[in-house]
Amino acid sequence: MIEIHSLDKTFDKDSAAPVHAVNHLSLSFQEGITGLVGENGAGKSTLFRLIAGTIQKDEGEILIDGSLNDTPKARQSLFFLPDVPYAPARYTAFQTAEFYSLFYPFDFSLFQQLTKKVNLPLERKISTYSKGMRRQLFLLIAFSVQCQNLLLDEAFDGLDPLVMELIREEVVRLALDQKKTIVISSHNIDSIQRIADSLTILYRGQLSEQNNLSDMSEELVKYQLISAQEIRAEDLEKLGYRIASCHISGSIVSLIVVKKEGFEEDIKQLYSPTLFEKVPLEGSELVTAEMMLARKGARHE
Repeated sequence: MIEIHSLDKTFDKDSAAPVHAVNHLSLSFQEGITGLVGENGAGKSTLFRLIAGTIQKDEGEILIDGSLNDTPKARQSLFFLPDVPYAPARYTAFQTAEFYSLFYPFDFSLFQQLTKKVNLPLERKISTYSKGMRRQLFLLIAFSVQCQNLLLDEAFDGLDPLVMELIREEVVRLALDQKKTIVISSHNIDSIQRIADSLTILYRGQLSEQNNLSDMSEELVKYQLISAQEIRAEDLEKLGYRIASCHISGSIVSLIVVKKEGFEEDIKQLYSPTLFEKVPLEGSELVTAEMMLARKGARHE
């Protein structure tokens, strides 16, 4: 379990344009799989680095299984896989695993079993690996490290579909069988949604209003309509409605809006649509819409 209390981090404090990367953030990551999502610059990687202690916080407290994150006990229970992992130059894949085993308890039997499944050549130097192969290797190292808490930054980047399926299966197995706390950041919202027990959405270092798909589905609704009149999000927002997105494809306008009484009646009265219907929202659409609402809210602060 990872607990974060009033965490704050600003880069370039003395410059003309300081960057408030994490803004007095409080949250916890429980046992199981949490998907951490947000657009570029939301603070995902900075949050991971703060938890892992590779950068220092300005304020706040981070606890890993009840211990402060800068203590030896906490460090031994956490493994952080960054977007660009470190490996000594000229090492083979197996030597890279041996290198990480110097710092963490390591299950070599599991590591070799997993590498066989994806046909990774362990005696090849990783400098000859493709980006996708390097990502596979380091994920399998992360799975073989015997830590109860895993932070996986951009975990699915560069993986082909077959390998991604195996990786997802292994993540779920670790969470269920070994009761690990696994936090995964990724731009691939669909992949995270398929395996995550919960989602955490960051925007400018803060939590978005909703961080649960069921809550989002209760808050948001999607409409498709056809009208002879131009439909613009800004016109609807002037009427007091919160519009997450307004997309036009041919003659069809798709609107994702925050539910509010009177919306459907206003649309019918203002635009006399020849088509006006609710349509289901996919999980990735819900998350993207929530991030768009967070961005719009920040503009008006």
